[in-house]
Amino acid sequence: MTYLFWLISRLPLAWLQAIGGALGLLAAKWPGRYGTRLTENFRHAFPDATDEMVNEAARSMGRMILEMPYFWTRHTIKAKLYDFNEVVWPALDRLQDQGRGVIVLTPHLGCFEVLPQSYAMRRPVTVLFKPPHQPWLRDWVERMRNRPNMTSAPANPRGVRMLVKALKRKEAIGILPDQVPIGGEGTWAPFFGRPAYTMTLVQRLQQWSGAPVAIVASIRLPRGGGYRAFLRVIDEPLPEDPAAAATVINGVVEELVRLAPTQYLWGYNRYKHPAGAELPPPWPPEAPTPSTPPAPPASGATTAAAAAGAADLSATEPTSPTSHP
Repeated sequence: MTYLFWLISRLPLAWLQAIGGALGLLAAKWPGRYGTRLTENFRHAFPDATDEMVNEAARSMGRMILEMPYFWTRHTIKAKLYDFNEVVWPALDRLQDQGRGVIVLTPHLGCFEVLPQSYAMRRPVTVLFKPPHQPWLRDWVERMRNRPNMTSAPANPRGVRMLVKALKRKEAIGILPDQVPIGGEGTWAPFFGRPAYTMTLVQRLQQWSGAPVAIVASIRLPRGGGYRAFLRVIDEPLPEDPAAAATVINGVVEELVRLAPTQYLWGYNRYKHPAGAELPPPWPPEAPTPSTPPAPPASGATTAAAAAGAADLSATEPTSPTSHP
């Protein structure tokens, strides 16, 4: 498999993205749950999305997959990177130089693989990833992703300890904030208005370390033209309430997704209910029960007082409009 990855990675980036786009669209059109989920999630977040936008989102998934061997097997990055060295890395340096490390969140948007790879060419980074279930594949992925200055930490207690040690060394750590955690390790928070089980790890790491939190996305440019980086810094400490903290993080991720809606991984089961997690809030929200209007008065039961009041109203004209605050 390593040799196959190496062969694929030798193709030009534009070719890989073209092939990946075709395969991604084919996978979405193939009968099954994946294509349905991609369409439902995309149209929930963007109700006005056209069919071509949905198809482009499917192509983006395929491009994302075939970009993996390109970045996993290369010792240097030859793709054009815009606003990485000029904007994002200097901003992260300033955060990290505060002396508490830095927590960098990279959502499933654009090409998230290029971010830790390119950052590791400058400074050390420890990246959390969800390992495959098969032991041989897990070891292979970890070996492929590791490189000088970049360490992969599995999403389990051992990996969390690796993140803590990296922050103790005042280094950077990378986390996918929209990866659904296991039951008991997250909280329900809105993501594009729908409850999504969101990890609480970021909040706990910041509370323990005081490290600043930044969210970075790498948007893919057309026809293999490279990537443009975007950065959002969460200036204030995350709220102490886990659900409120998760809501803040999801809100910033939404802001970045709106920059390139078709490049988000809509086929990912973001809204699933993990085993062991508490029940999510009802969705769609339950409509309030309408109040019962008062019963109309009996026919012919007009009192003398009501008749007098009606006469007063008919005889009086307002001299100025009424202002309602």
